[in-house]
Amino acid sequence: MLVPLIIYPYLIRVLGKETYGLVVFVQAIVAYLVILVEFGFNTSATREISLHRNNKEKLNEIVSSVLIIKSVHFLLVSLLMGLLIRVIPKAHGYELLFVLSMWTCLYEVIFPTWYFQGIEQMKYITYITLISRLIFLGLIFVFIKSPSDYLFVPLINGIGALVAGLIALFIILGKQKIVFEWQPFSKLKYYFFNSVPLFFSNLFISIYTSTNKVIVGFFLGLEEVAYYDLAEKVTTALKVPQNILSQSLFPKNSKDRDIGFIKRVFKLSVIFHVALFLLVLLFSKPIILVLGGEQMLPARTILIILALTVPVIAMSNIFGIQVLIAFGYNKVFSRVIMISVLAYLVQLLPLWIITGFSTVGISVVTLITEIFVCVSLFYYCKKLNLWPQKRTI
Repeated sequence: MLVPLIIYPYLIRVLGKETYGLVVFVQAIVAYLVILVEFGFNTSATREISLHRNNKEKLNEIVSSVLIIKSVHFLLVSLLMGLLIRVIPKAHGYELLFVLSMWTCLYEVIFPTWYFQGIEQMKYITYITLISRLIFLGLIFVFIKSPSDYLFVPLINGIGALVAGLIALFIILGKQKIVFEWQPFSKLKYYFFNSVPLFFSNLFISIYTSTNKVIVGFFLGLEEVAYYDLAEKVTTALKVPQNILSQSLFPKNSKDRDIGFIKRVFKLSVIFHVALFLLVLLFSKPIILVLGGEQMLPARTILIILALTVPVIAMSNIFGIQVLIAFGYNKVFSRVIMISVLAYLVQLLPLWIITGFSTVGISVVTLITEIFVCVSLFYYCKKLNLWPQKRTI
């Protein structure tokens, strides 16, 4: 997860802000298609695998069903990408960049993160991902020497993703002895609709995350995309501990539903992520200078605002993923996310009309939206008595 930050200083200096911004802009558009392929299975399938980890026949059914559905979705989004290339003005002349950037969709099909999480064997994700990232890291320095080499960024990413996916499938089908079997329509229908609420949750979440870079690219230019992307990359790195914690604990919480344990984790998580934000607040300028040089200093304010979302999202993750979803309240979680999208759009409209879009303004809207999500999720946890008050004598 830290590799993008390691490679960032090299790419931004070799490609330049404009070209690098173009690559990031395309990645932001493809991110929507990834959501269609993933379809919420990284949560719903993880829970199913965790609950049936000792039933080999059931595991064969779950893995086969998810792979079939994701493969069909990949074919659909590939057709959709062909349409987008024709209708997006900025795609003209860069069609190959859009096509090569589809590697993230392919990776989502063939790398079964949800399976390894469900059986609580996270080491496989670590080893395989590390191999693919190191391949990416090495090839970047070998092949990218000037702005004209920008197509190698998605191409090299794709090679690493393909290697990772093939290794993962070999482990599942070979070492784990999972048997791929064609599933009847009734089974596919069950797993499809079981994941629908989570799909819409992820889709709506992406509206106030990935959409920001798309808006910046359309209205403010590719240089501004580069500024926003730098701040977002640092923020993403700050979320690494939270992501690891979430992936590791979700199968356990889905099975045990121990709210006392979850509360203890919550306290430690909040303290840790607040400390991370304070570090960024103190050292934001040196961080940007190291990663992008003086040319990227306009990203400093954006970084501070987005970094403030880190402790907020850490709390939201506990309330939403570790409590509501783990305890089976998928629809409640989806409802909160849908309402939060409306809150996000309601803020964007006056921003556009009154002051016009700016990277700082969009960042503030994102922060306010994340706070709204956190408060709403906590409200439902209390309402459903999933977060009881500590008893006093």
